[in-house]
Amino acid sequence: MFEAKRQPTLSEQAYNQIKDAICQGSVAPGDILSENQIAQQLGMSRTPVREALRALASEGFVEIRNGIGAYVKPLSSKDMEDLYEVRCLLEMQAIKTSIYRISNDEIDDLTRRFQAIYDACEQGDSPAQGEFSELDWELHSLLVDRCTNNYIKEIVAGNNSNLRRYQSLSVNVLGDVHESARQHLEILRVLRSRDLDKLEEVLHAHLMWSANLLRTNV
Repeated sequence: MFEAKRQPTLSEQAYNQIKDAICQGSVAPGDILSENQIAQQLGMSRTPVREALRALASEGFVEIRNGIGAYVKPLSSKDMEDLYEVRCLLEMQAIKTSIYRISNDEIDDLTRRFQAIYDACEQGDSPAQGEFSELDWELHSLLVDRCTNNYIKEIVAGNNSNLRRYQSLSVNVLGDVHESARQHLEILRVLRSRDLDKLEEVLHAHLMWSANLLRTNV
C-alpha cells in the first residue's frame, strides 16, 4: 500500500540544480557550464554532472560542442515570440474563471509584497531581481493555477521551464522593477475588484509591455 519515497540520484540532483539556475537566470544564455566547477560546487564527481548536462541538452536548455564543452543555449527571438503569444492566450483565457477563485487574502498578501518592492524603488533602493522574479512568477502562476480548465494548466505546466527562462530574462533585461511592480499592483487591484473586462485590459497591456521590451533585447 505504501512505498518508500525514492531519493533522487546524484545526476537527478545535478539536473535539477542546473535547470533551476538556467530557468531563474542565475546563469545567462551563452555561459559556459564547467563540469569541474559544477561538480565542486555540488560536492559530487563529474560523472553525474556530465549525465545531467546531456539530459538538459536533449531538452534544448544546453548545447554541447567538441572543444568548447557545455554552455547555456541562447534564447531566440522566434522562440520568445511564440512563447509569449501562447502565454498571452492562455493567461487571458485562464483569468475568466480564476478571477473568482483567488481569495482576497491571497491578493492582499501579494499586494503587500509588491508594494514593499515598489516603495523600496520609490526610496531609491534596488530590490534583488531574483526576489522580484520569484514574486512575478508566483502571481502569474496563480492566475493560471486557479482556473477551471485543466487543459490550460497542463499546457502551461508543460511549457513552464521555457516560460520561466523568458520571464526571468525579462526582469533582468527590463531592469525597471519600479514600473513592473506598479503594473503588478494594478493587476492585483483590479483582480480584487473582480472586474473581468478591466483585468483583461491591464493584464494584456502588461504582457505586451514585457514582450515588446524583450523583443528588442533577445
